[in-house]
Amino acid sequence: MKHLSLTPLSLVCFTTALLICFLFHSTETKSDERKTCFHHDKICYLTLEDNKSAHISAQNNYAFPMRISLHITGQNITPALKTENVLLGSKEIKSIISIQAKSHGEWRYNWTSQLHPETDGAKHDDTVLYEFPFPKTKSYPISQGPNGTFSHTGPNSFAIDWAMPVGSEILAAREGIVIALREDSSRGGASNQYKSEENYLWIKHVDGTIGQYLHLKKDGAVVKVGDKVEKGQLIAYSGNTGYSTAPHLHFHVSSSQPHGAAFKSHPINFAPR
Repeated sequence: MKHLSLTPLSLVCFTTALLICFLFHSTETKSDERKTCFHHDKICYLTLEDNKSAHISAQNNYAFPMRISLHITGQNITPALKTENVLLGSKEIKSIISIQAKSHGEWRYNWTSQLHPETDGAKHDDTVLYEFPFPKTKSYPISQGPNGTFSHTGPNSFAIDWAMPVGSEILAAREGIVIALREDSSRGGASNQYKSEENYLWIKHVDGTIGQYLHLKKDGAVVKVGDKVEKGQLIAYSGNTGYSTAPHLHFHVSSSQPHGAAFKSHPINFAPR
């Protein structure tokens, strides 16, 4: 899930709630300002660079506060290793991190960014039994479970992927309010170029946690932002958008956190069928 560029000032792309950027610099690098947006222009990163420094800011275009974390590492820079976790209000732009080159010659850095709706210290209700997010008459294999080594690590440790044909019915695993969705993308595949192309639907639960349904079909949502949905209600159709090796539904329940990564996923229990 990493991109690599040997060209000065090259910026790379987005994974599900995870942005990874690699940049290489030399003393010949000229001053440059860049704005790169993800989540259908809902989150934008603004980078100002010259031959001695780089400054990264973020802009939140969602209608609600977002938690953003940025982890930076590099060579011949100060700081060489740092993580910043910031809260951005709706429409707010905020500086996140600045780095300086230590000396003349080549310097480089990479950064990863994670984002999540601010959940104000939400605590997951572990007594809740979730419904499987598809009809009881259907059964789909798990293509990647919790702690899967391919992508279910770190904040995504408790995510589950179900392999299912494009157009399969997706049901709400738990009741809540739809706070955000995207359904305009038709692009997807196992290539880095698709990492910013996934359709998604986020549902906020009564305990403040967020249920995230990812890789949905183009025009596949059957609910809209602000809708109250009940457990077991049809909400969308599955797809293969974004970075995806095969058609599937990615589902996890998460909440924001003020330190380290912007969010964490929660272990959940499903009601028996």
